[in-house]
Amino acid sequence: MSTNKKNIFCLEGDWKENLKHKSSILPELELLELNKGIQSIYKTCGSYGEFEVRLKQILADKRKYDSFEIIYLAFHGRKNHIIIGEVDYSLEEIAKTFEGRLDGKMIHFGSCKTLSIGEEQAKYFLEVTGAKAISGYGKNVAFISSTVVDILFFEMCQKFERLHSIRDNMHKHYGDLCRALDFKFYLHRS
Repeated sequence: MSTNKKNIFCLEGDWKENLKHKSSILPELELLELNKGIQSIYKTCGSYGEFEVRLKQILADKRKYDSFEIIYLAFHGRKNHIIIGEVDYSLEEIAKTFEGRLDGKMIHFGSCKTLSIGEEQAKYFLEVTGAKAISGYGKNVAFISSTVVDILFFEMCQKFERLHSIRDNMHKHYGDLCRALDFKFYLHRS
């Protein structure tokens, strides 16, 4: 069982072009904080430059942000990519940008198909960045369904320190839902 909180740093892109549309994962983060005491830092992000600056900010001051172990990237996605603004960025591009900088972090891609990748691609991302795990979805997912799995996953991250225990218990308790959304959790082999 885990003894420390794994707080969440979240970057979220726009879900719709219509500015009146209010879809956001912010209520999810508020729910987790109110009910589980999981702190979060939430920022919107509309460009790769902003994405890079925001992540570098949280990674630069380890003492201040060390408890923010989970980096939650909520964007549109496609196979092996996240979409920021209207531009696709591959996991390889992101890995090169953050080479050696994500040490000890768990990266969760709250996006469609981003983790529709093989074990070798996941291993590459983990090796280059130093992240201890990546998680997300291998197929197109509905907003509400994936948000529910995100909440369950973040809660499970609080219960267990060992990454294998998080993965195993997600599939043990929520296996049907994980399979339906093709939820994936890759671990760094250190």
